This record gives sequence, structure tokens and C-alpha cells, in this order.
Amino acid sequence: MSGQVKITIKDREWIAAVAAAPWELNQGLGGSPGLAVGTGMFFDLGSSRAIEVTTAPMLFPLDIVFLSEDFTITEFYRDVSPGYLVSSTSPARFFIEVNAGELAGIEVGDEASVSWLPLQELPPAAPDWSSTIALLGGSLAAGIFLIGLSRHLTNSVIGSSGSVPQSAARHFDAKCEIVTPRSYDLMSWVGAPVPDYSFSIEPEAKERRIDEVLKKLKDGVDGIQSSSHFRNFLLTMSKFHDYSIGNLILIASQNPNASRVAGFNTWKDLGRWVKKGEKGIAILAPCLPPKSSLKAEHVDEPKGKKDDEEEEKQEFLRPIYFKVVYVFDLSQTEGKPLPEFEVPVLTGEANEELFGDITHLVRSEGVHVGFDSKPYQDPAIKGFFSGKEIWVRPEESRAQQLKTLIHEVAHYYSEGVFHIPRRDAETIAESVAFTVGAHFGFDTGTRSFPYVALWAQDKKVLERNLASIRQVTTRIIEGLESLPKKPAGVC
Repeated sequence: MSGQVKITIKDREWIAAVAAAPWELNQGLGGSPGLAVGTGMFFDLGSSRAIEVTTAPMLFPLDIVFLSEDFTITEFYRDVSPGYLVSSTSPARFFIEVNAGELAGIEVGDEASVSWLPLQELPPAAPDWSSTIALLGGSLAAGIFLIGLSRHLTNSVIGSSGSVPQSAARHFDAKCEIVTPRSYDLMSWVGAPVPDYSFSIEPEAKERRIDEVLKKLKDGVDGIQSSSHFRNFLLTMSKFHDYSIGNLILIASQNPNASRVAGFNTWKDLGRWVKKGEKGIAILAPCLPPKSSLKAEHVDEPKGKKDDEEEEKQEFLRPIYFKVVYVFDLSQTEGKPLPEFEVPVLTGEANEELFGDITHLVRSEGVHVGFDSKPYQDPAIKGFFSGKEIWVRPEESRAQQLKTLIHEVAHYYSEGVFHIPRRDAETIAESVAFTVGAHFGFDTGTRSFPYVALWAQDKKVLERNLASIRQVTTRIIEGLESLPKKPAGVC
């Protein structure tokens, strides 16, 4: 243990164990049966940064307060039950955890005074103080507190080990399962929930463990390094661009030919039913507790303002449990025809409607698109993007022009809109061109992706590239689909 401090805020005092070393920051109060009144834990991250803290596997509710470098309170969360992920909305260096209710009367902007104490100097013992200090000073408990060191992971959902505490279990249905520590590195892949319409929970979910699905996700992440698997993943993304990266990988690995997926009950509502013997595609959905599980703060403010603030806080107080849900592809069902679900067959022929739409889309953003002849340009250069200009060589075939156009438009969104580093932009642009083309039935001719092997050296780089491909692809597809229909060939 890094020491003990006395914390004073207004007329309130706490004696707190200090967590500052990496192993101390990775371990916390989880598993502790409780805290003596007026005690807590003080976390020092060494510098200001965005912070994420889980309250699993806590056994009792906490008040959590974040502090700046000068010990000014930047924000707080009261009565946080076990099983939540708390994210700071602004950089902070310190945070304090005490018993729920002990921060009553403390507000943002208040200043804390922190005095270091010799490790052996303890306050007068409360009936259970010695056991509490022993617990804090020994191993700092067996539970886990994960500190998010980057805002990149703010949209991630991180789990923790242990069984679901009784106080948390009542907020979740029986199908929700907590994630074990060995799978923490996978959870950012499924940070985004699948669309609400896409699944329903089937009885078989009770028979499946979340670890089995996470194992599929791990295998899928490892396998995506293969060029052929990466192409299948991009084809899946072209059909389901609004799914999280993790669920895209799960769908692609279990059914690479999937064209449209929905849950058992959703298909039934649409006049179709799942064929007998068909096996569902297992994906992950976050468990979202009812809004009532978060207790409102008792402050004298208008109800409307209080509701708005509570709703805003919920964005940074998120559950860390998941459940396995099952979806079925259209090909696994029978019944009423659904022609609108048909996915275009990939062809190598130029799609004139797509040609006109993507030209119109990027021009509407103030980008000049030119097809004039440039005989002085190296013949190997099919086109380029520079600032607010895209050029496509007109002497090429129409299909090659379309492929080049989509590629350069992807460069515009990657670099000009999302400011993705140049070192990744080429790989992302080529992948986006393939994915957008496939969504509209056009094969760009990309048959292998050997550069994926370069990403395999670092899973975070792979994750960043896949997330960027999804981000740019979604922006382009949604932009194209929102355009009013025009006659084919119009530029």
C-alpha cells in the first residue's frame, strides 16, 4: 500500500488508503465486505487523464468523487451500485471512494485538503476498523478496478471477475453474465450495442456461457489477420455496418454468407419463421439496467433540470454485464417473401447510379471532383485526393474510375473529416472502397489484403483500423442512402 491520507472537504474528514502503484490501481475495494464510517480509498494516477472505474465486483454502493491536480472536485457520482462503469467527463488526476451517502453536501468546485499520514498512524479504532485497514493495507482486496488511461476506450465496455453481487443482480435479468478478467481485452470490440430491432433472446441462451462466445470473438480477432478472413469480414461489414466491430466479427466467423439477420421473434413478426434445426448466430448485447436503478441526487433544483442532469450522468455510468443473444440469417428462415432484404450480387461492372451518387455526395461537402485528362501524370496513378480536390483519370474503364473514385472519397473522409493518421489512411481507404462497393453490389476487384498482416503485430492497431474502416464506411453509406434518387449517370 502506498500509504494513508487524511482527506478534508468542508467540515468532513476521511482516513483513506492510497492506491498509486500500477498493481494498486488495478486492484481496489472489490470484494471488501464494507468500509468503516469515515474511511475510504484515495487513488492517485500521477497525472491528469480521462478515467474509467468499474464497481464490479463491489459488494456495497459507493460515492465516487474526481479531483483535479489542485484537489478541486470536478465531478461526483453518488450511491453507485455494484456492476457499473463510471467514466470521468473531463481529465482528473485523483478520485476518492467512500461509503454511499458520505458525500452528501459536497458539490463540484469544492476543494479537498489531503494530508499524508505515516502508515502506522491510525485513527481511533471503530469496532470493525482493524479488519478494514487490514483488508485495505494487505492486498487492497481481491476485486478489480480498471483505470481507463485513454478517451479512446471511453466507448468501451469493460467487465470484471467474480459472481454478480445480490445488490446488482436485481437490476439485471438472469441471462446477464459478468465478464472474467482474461476477457477484458476483448470487451472494447463489443462496445456498441447491436440495433434494438435485430435480435431477441432465445431459450437456448440459458444453456450457453458468455465465455464460449468470447472465445469465438478471440478466434475471430486472431483469424482476421488472414487475407481471406479479412475480406469476409469486410463483406459482412458492408451488410451490417451499424453493428459493433465485435459482433461483426462474430457474425462473419459463424456465417460469412449472412445477408440479413434478426432474432427468432423478429422474424416471426415479419411473417417468417426459423427452419427446424437451424443454429443461431451468437452475438453479445450489453445488459442495460432500468433507469430507476440510478438514484437521483437530493438537491433543491427544478425537476426538469434534475432529470436532464441525471440523464447526462447515465451516459458516463454504464453497466458492464453482457448477455448472449441469437440471431438467424434470412437463409435460415422461410415464409413470407422479403424482397427488400435482398443484397445485390457483387459484379465487376460499374454501377452508374452509385457513380453519380458518390460524386454528388462528396461535391455537396465542397470537394471538387474532376475527370479531366492529365497526360503529364504518371500513367500508374489512377487518381488522387489532395485537400478539397479529387481527381480520377478519365482514360480508365468506367469500373476502374468508380473504384478509384470510391477510394479517393474514402481518403477524403479518413483524412479530411475524421483526421485519421496518414500512416493508416491508405489501408483504410482501400478497405472502405471495397466495403462501400460491396454494399451496393460493386466488386472493386480487391481480392487479397496482405497488409492486414502488418496490423497483427499490435491488436490495438488492428482494432483502431477496423474501427476507422467502420466509421468511414458508415458515414459514406448513410450519406449515399440519404440522397434523393436521381437518374442513373447524372454526376
